[in-house]
Amino acid sequence: MTSEFFELLKEAAKIVGIDVSDKVEWKKLSEVAKYSKDRISFENLNEKNYVGVENLLKNRLGKIDSNNVPTEGNSVKFNMGDVLIGNIRPYLRKIWLADIEGGTNGDVLVINIDKKHKNKILSRYLYQILSDEKFFDYNIKYSKGAKMPRGDKEKIMEYKIPLPPLPVQEYIVSILDKFDALVSDLSQGLPKEIELRQKQYEYYREKLLNFEK
Repeated sequence: MTSEFFELLKEAAKIVGIDVSDKVEWKKLSEVAKYSKDRISFENLNEKNYVGVENLLKNRLGKIDSNNVPTEGNSVKFNMGDVLIGNIRPYLRKIWLADIEGGTNGDVLVINIDKKHKNKILSRYLYQILSDEKFFDYNIKYSKGAKMPRGDKEKIMEYKIPLPPLPVQEYIVSILDKFDALVSDLSQGLPKEIELRQKQYEYYREKLLNFEK
């Protein structure tokens, strides 16, 4: 976890013609994404593709199977590539990038990229931006309620995100995904190792996403 290593990453990026601070636009989240308004029937849901806030894992560790699948009605639909964020107690930092189609409820926010911006932002890049500690600090700051705080949906959509060119996004994601895989797969290390990986992951995410406004 050294600044020297990050300098090597930047040098490697330049070798392949990528500047991690070049041509960055800043956009409100609402300018590139929206909350899902689609619905999915309970008949299409199971323990694998129903995601409630209770089966989202804290500290960005993804999800587990659900024990509380609806048996009637419709749920909020999510698609592959959507970002799901637990909206109860934002300080738990519950977030997951959907790799399947499924459903959830009002306690989980489903954020999907607008069709007209599909060619401007990668879903995995958006996930990394919203996994960043800066976003969670922002979300916690504007959350409402004392005992059971909830994120402010309007404020979340006002959050400003950096939009570098796609090759830069791809480069950033390629680095952070490796840390993501190590941290998320608990079978790959002991708790102390996992803690160290998480700190390292946060360090490099902070560096790679630190664009000047």
